[in-house]
Amino acid sequence: MISTGAAGTALIVVVFLFGASIGSFLNVVIFRLPRGESLVHPRSRCLSCGSDLGLVDLVPVLSYIGLRGCCRHCARSYSPRYMLVELFTGIAAIGALYLFGPTLHAPLAFLAVCCLVVVFFIDLDHYIIPDGTVAIIAGVGVALDVLRLLQGGVSGAIMFNERLSSTLEYTVVLPRSLVGMAVGAGLFVAIAFVAERVFKRPGMGWGDVKLAGAMGAILGPGYQFLTYFLLAVFIGAIVGLICMAAGFVGRRDYIPFGPMMAAAGVAMIYFGDILTPIVMSRFLIG
Repeated sequence: MISTGAAGTALIVVVFLFGASIGSFLNVVIFRLPRGESLVHPRSRCLSCGSDLGLVDLVPVLSYIGLRGCCRHCARSYSPRYMLVELFTGIAAIGALYLFGPTLHAPLAFLAVCCLVVVFFIDLDHYIIPDGTVAIIAGVGVALDVLRLLQGGVSGAIMFNERLSSTLEYTVVLPRSLVGMAVGAGLFVAIAFVAERVFKRPGMGWGDVKLAGAMGAILGPGYQFLTYFLLAVFIGAIVGLICMAAGFVGRRDYIPFGPMMAAAGVAMIYFGDILTPIVMSRFLIG
């Protein structure tokens, strides 16, 4: 819990600025990673005139507002997406601290959310999900298992209970992250196989399968992962209907599923304990 008063306000500002600065770096990753460019060199530059950007151009959120979304050198406008990514990651950093407190869970959750932001935009722009981001997300799931091991002993990391209803419960005697990884990837492989047979074309990319496995490592193989899957499908259906109604895509056009999975993943990492009983009570549990 973040304390109130001047100290709490100062902490919120510092955490926001830290998160927004990470968002500024994520913008670089989103642009350069699919192009095979270095994430460090050269310096950030205007995509219109090629001028190197200085400190005044790179202050998260504030530079965009102060410069009114235009390059200081050529006065051409640039996408507000850069500022929105910075704003979101700043808020996400505050959310991680507020929800998980000053524990290792907070930076791990924030790291996974940052990777999902990268997945969201790269898949949206290029129809690919980078393996590196998926590996980091899966690593977060394993690290959370290690935390459980340190906090609760072997039983906390190796054995976990999953309640299916008021009368049905099962126990798994394996690491939660590894079981979740196998179940998540396996479910999506099965869906892809069936979809390809039914629709006579690939229904899901391998990047989606890998991302499902990584999210399974974080959420485990139980109801939280099922809630994640249902949320991703629901978001995808809504977005697809809106895009078709607006004439952006046709009935047979491909819409990447990775952004829907990323959005659902952020929601579940931060609010899984709240969303799971709500979704399950609506769809599966009477």
